[in-house]
Amino acid sequence: MVKRSKKSKSKRVSLKQKYKVIRKVKEHHKKKAKDAKKRGLNRKPKVEKDPGIPNDWPFKEQELKALEARRAKALEELEAKKAARKERAQKRKLGLTEDGDISNLADTVSVKEQKFGERRVNKDSTGIPKSRVCSLSTDNSDRAFYKELVKVTEASDVVLEVLDARDPLGTRCVDMEKMVMKAGPDKHLVLLLNKIDLVPREAAEKWLTYLREELPTIAFKCSTQEQKSNLGWKSASKAAKPSNLLQTSDCLGAETLIKLLKNYSRSHD
Repeated sequence: MVKRSKKSKSKRVSLKQKYKVIRKVKEHHKKKAKDAKKRGLNRKPKVEKDPGIPNDWPFKEQELKALEARRAKALEELEAKKAARKERAQKRKLGLTEDGDISNLADTVSVKEQKFGERRVNKDSTGIPKSRVCSLSTDNSDRAFYKELVKVTEASDVVLEVLDARDPLGTRCVDMEKMVMKAGPDKHLVLLLNKIDLVPREAAEKWLTYLREELPTIAFKCSTQEQKSNLGWKSASKAAKPSNLLQTSDCLGAETLIKLLKNYSRSHD
């Protein structure tokens, strides 16, 4: 008995058959597009344009003047906000802060100490209630945290404030910034916008322009490598695109941060 070959048969077809299949596919797509056009599936919804103010309306000129006045007022408010922000940034650079602003951490701690001294809690038969124990622990932790923060601020020349790119204003501490600025002009405060790979590139760029009007800000992305023994940062090549760099597991922004710290060290010996 003759044994059959175990090799698979060739799946090649003739050119005639190949072009026949291509032609059938084209005809099918053409017929499908024609049916969709008849049903109106490909039509885009028409956007109704604003007709504006009719010419026959007797108060047209007054309404146009009011619109212009509102636009001018909105532009003036924007300019005023920009000027105020620039003024605050200049004061922070010079180490000047207004006393009438938000109270710093020392004031809050002193207020808490006064409240703690005036607080009187009734004792139950079991002894000290849980509410008093919680208040004692929170007050002690606040005081200890403030003392450590003051020590670190006095001992450091550059303070890095790490912000989350998803919510920069929510993770920003204005009281701490004012305390650093009041410490003297030799203290430098740098904002580190972390996790830029978790937000769109346009949003990160807008936040950087907004924050750089007040303080030096660096875009940063921590290393996401899984190997515990192979952690580190690499200098980004100039040929690589920023969009590709955000998808990598390497750390970004560390080189810029090191350069900034070196400039501070050279300028202040």
